[in-house]
Amino acid sequence: MKYDVAIVGAGPVGTTLAALLAKRGLSVVVLERDLDIYPLPRAAHLDAETARNLREVGAWRDTPGWSIANEGMDFISGRGELLLRMSSHDTPDHTVAQSNLFHQPSLDRLLRDQAAGFGAEFRLGHEVTDIRETGDGVRVDVKALDGSSTVVEASWVVGCCGARSFVRRHLGVAQIDLEFNEPWLVVDIIITGDDPDPPQRAAQVCDPVRPHTIVPMPAPRRRFEFMLLPGENSDDINRTDVIETLMEPYFALGNATIERSAVYTFHGLITREWRRGRVLLAGDAAHQMPPFLGQGMCSGVRDAVNLAWKLAAVVRGADDSLLDTYQPERSPHVQRIVESAVGFGRIICTLDPEVAAERDRNMLAARAANPADIGEAPQPALSGSPLIVDGAGYVVSDGRLDDVVLDDVLDGRWAVVVANDSMLTATDRAMLNRIDALVLVARPGTVTQRVLDNAQSDVVVVRPDRIVLGSGRPGLDALARAVEQYALVA
Repeated sequence: MKYDVAIVGAGPVGTTLAALLAKRGLSVVVLERDLDIYPLPRAAHLDAETARNLREVGAWRDTPGWSIANEGMDFISGRGELLLRMSSHDTPDHTVAQSNLFHQPSLDRLLRDQAAGFGAEFRLGHEVTDIRETGDGVRVDVKALDGSSTVVEASWVVGCCGARSFVRRHLGVAQIDLEFNEPWLVVDIIITGDDPDPPQRAAQVCDPVRPHTIVPMPAPRRRFEFMLLPGENSDDINRTDVIETLMEPYFALGNATIERSAVYTFHGLITREWRRGRVLLAGDAAHQMPPFLGQGMCSGVRDAVNLAWKLAAVVRGADDSLLDTYQPERSPHVQRIVESAVGFGRIICTLDPEVAAERDRNMLAARAANPADIGEAPQPALSGSPLIVDGAGYVVSDGRLDDVVLDDVLDGRWAVVVANDSMLTATDRAMLNRIDALVLVARPGTVTQRVLDNAQSDVVVVRPDRIVLGSGRPGLDALARAVEQYALVA
């Protein structure tokens, strides 16, 4: 059998992509070296856009023990002074919290079940050893745990195989190094005793003695992260007695057990080439960032959502140049996020006491001049392709239309929100019928009206990934050009 898409790696990015493609009716095989999901948490934060993306495939829960809403993040000096407070601003219109902390193994399990339910095939315990293009497809050599070898044939291959990506190394693609390489100890604990006042927001403790991070997690868990100091190594710090000393100001280990402790080196890297022929990269295979903004997994899921509808369109007959819009849209977006995360990392990781004191003075003065909390940094808009008009490229509004979430109404289709039917010409309607686009007439007081209000327009064009292509006549004309340029069909 020749699959439409073979995905290398069954982490959250690869499995999200598999679910999105299988839901669209494509034949998908996921090749994963390990036999089961990784049983311990790694990623911890999802923003609202990512939660909405996961909800599209039935893989989001906001129930106790699964996820909690995060109120924001504090930056605290070594003396305990509040330097900066970033707060999440939820409104009754939102159907998911703007900042969420979650238990990754639960998400991974649910994602895999959902993808399999849509028809994706998982081959666990199968390691990819070679990839060869054949003109109209790709042949993937796979070795099973029992030593047997097989060849998988697919029209397209996507490498979602993590920071040490075999696919990226096989392609020989270089990476842009943003020169941030800092080792940190990550400790996850399970609280077994009393926890009368659990934190409701994350904290970055900018202490030059040892910078560290405190992350609330769904009960009964909590996460601590401690920067390694110059001259320290993993063996020096990853010991129970050392961990107990580091955590003592916040939590006594007598009331908790260590679920996991590991040393990771936080990087800032962008892969230079995300597509070569019929092979593409996504997630950590394409970019890596320090965790200070909680955007690593979010960015990988955005890759999957951006790529899924384009791959599905190409498999159904669209011109494969549509896939050339993937990296120009995603790479600059993720590079801005990586650079922001690296910038915050440099602030947090300051070890020089004099530099840290000057930083604290400046941040305290800024807060005294304007003590209001700041909102979490908005995501940059996408750009860089004919599929986005200047001023667009943002995620469509979240909300309900009657008793239904707007995302469920859109359900991965092209859509046009209009003030009234007269806004569309006969030519517009013919073009929209060709791609089976949904036409929604805005109603006052509903999310559809907010979609128009946000764009300050009476027409808004929404892509299958819920990204606004454009508004008004320029948006409709850009969609018409894209339909012709890429031979888009339903």
